Amino acid sequence: MLTDEVLQQLQRYNFDLLARQELNGQRRMRYIALAHLKDGKNFTEVASALRVTRHAVMRWLKWFASGGVDRLAGVPHYWSTQRLPKVQEEAFRQAVEQLQASRGGGRVHGEDIRQLLAEQFAVTYSLNGVYDLLKRLDMAWITARSMSPHADPAKQAAFQKNFSSR
Repeated sequence: MLTDEVLQQLQRYNFDLLARQELNGQRRMRYIALAHLKDGKNFTEVASALRVTRHAVMRWLKWFASGGVDRLAGVPHYWSTQRLPKVQEEAFRQAVEQLQASRGGGRVHGEDIRQLLAEQFAVTYSLNGVYDLLKRLDMAWITARSMSPHADPAKQAAFQKNFSSR
């Protein structure tokens, strides 16, 4: 169950005090679980007392053994490192506007913005994530077509001239 090395690691900390000082509920529960383990309870007894699975208790102990008390904060999710930093939001907004302006006509699609994020900002978003980001930044993702790529301004002017004379 618990190796001597892990037991020695547990003895270095006062988990009861850490739990009382902790504001985060998840981390507090993990401290309490380790306090019970330190007192000699087994995984099943700790899990029953805290109303969690014994596998959760074993996972918390594994985290503690591999990374100490700081590791009990949890697992960083892969998407949390993929988000566009707040300091780059204005640069992103300008890049999207520049992308729209550089088009000779047509719309900027979500996939275009997704590629822009990957190439210029080194972040990976899903298509829904792109639309959520645009919404969070108060940017309209549906834009009117500025000019059709097949438009002929001379023919349009001639049409307007003939149409308005009637």
